[in-house]
Amino acid sequence: MRGSTAIRSIPIALLWVIVLSSYLGLATARKAVAGSGAVSEVSTELRGPNGGKLLRDGNVTVELKLVEQGNKAQFRAWIQQDERSIAEKSAVTLSVELQRLGGETERYRLVPADDYWHNETAVREPHSFDINVLLILNGERSEWNYASHEGRVKIADDMAEENGIATAIAGAGKIRRALTLYGRTALAHEDMRHVRARFPGPVTEVLAELGDQVRRGQKLAVVESNDSLQTYAVVSPIDGLVVEHEIGAGEFSGDRVLFTVANYDTLWAELQVFPQQQGEIRRGQRVTLSSDERRVGTTIFDILPSTSGQSFLLARASFDNREENWPPGLLIEGRVIVEDVQVPLVVENRALQPYLDGFAVFVKVGDIYEARPLELGRRDDQVTEIVDGLKAGERYVTANSFLIKADIEKSGTAHDH
Repeated sequence: MRGSTAIRSIPIALLWVIVLSSYLGLATARKAVAGSGAVSEVSTELRGPNGGKLLRDGNVTVELKLVEQGNKAQFRAWIQQDERSIAEKSAVTLSVELQRLGGETERYRLVPADDYWHNETAVREPHSFDINVLLILNGERSEWNYASHEGRVKIADDMAEENGIATAIAGAGKIRRALTLYGRTALAHEDMRHVRARFPGPVTEVLAELGDQVRRGQKLAVVESNDSLQTYAVVSPIDGLVVEHEIGAGEFSGDRVLFTVANYDTLWAELQVFPQQQGEIRRGQRVTLSSDERRVGTTIFDILPSTSGQSFLLARASFDNREENWPPGLLIEGRVIVEDVQVPLVVENRALQPYLDGFAVFVKVGDIYEARPLELGRRDDQVTEIVDGLKAGERYVTANSFLIKADIEKSGTAHDH
């Protein structure tokens, strides 16, 4: 019977030996990791007294925080050994490596300042990256890796296609900035003529009626001179339309206007240019005139003061009216191209979304989408110049970008350090 008990007790004893050996081996392995410079895992929950990420390696701790002051962001690190701040600053070498979406890498060396270490160059937006922290303290190496992502969301390609999310490659483009002016059409001065008789006398014959289309040199009426009693023709000085008819046969011509002939083949656009616009409007600029659905292109040929004495100027542009057949006095809109320039980087206006304190587009890498806060430049009706925040060749969302923004905001990762 004791023999049987002894047989059972041997495995139990062996089991305790195995458990104890495993525990001791694990403790030794952890110590070896700390001492060997192997990369340590980082808990996303651990926070230090300054609100930063708490990194541990044995008796060494590093609290790392990204601090934003104004438009500048920098890392700050508080280093302790055995729960005491490091007194000998020269014993510390601390660097932070960031890997951004798409594989771009940035490295920062942190230098001492007061009771913390910091990098001197600003960390640019977006503050979304995988972080590698390397500390060398008294020759001992500690290293940590962790993700610090913000403004990111993952969407499968089939789901993106189903929701109408489209993308384009960012690149160079042309900015064609326009100002909108308003005004009316008018007859050119030389295209309206008031016709009188050369010598006064009775009108013996009227050959043109109101609304008739006449040619230059065509007879409009015949007048008998009071002095010579000879008849002579009153002719049209231009091609055009009889728009006023003030005489009948048998009437005395005198020196009054008998006919008014107007040519509508060419009209002027007279556009009002207000003081805040006057610095950008010049002769030679292209302008597109429109009324309802009709449009015509032309060029500003003159800028002159308002005839009514008001503060606006008049920008004049002439245009061929033979097909449009617009009447004088028609209300029109003129879009003047005030800037036409090639720029290195543009995005479509529909891609821009309000984000944080400015605007962003959403870059696509694989099935990952990430917000890119932007510094914007000039814009026109179609595209906006990008000064900073995006690179040529990156793929960004054009159609339905608001869906990406909504998904990021719903996930709560819009701006979280």
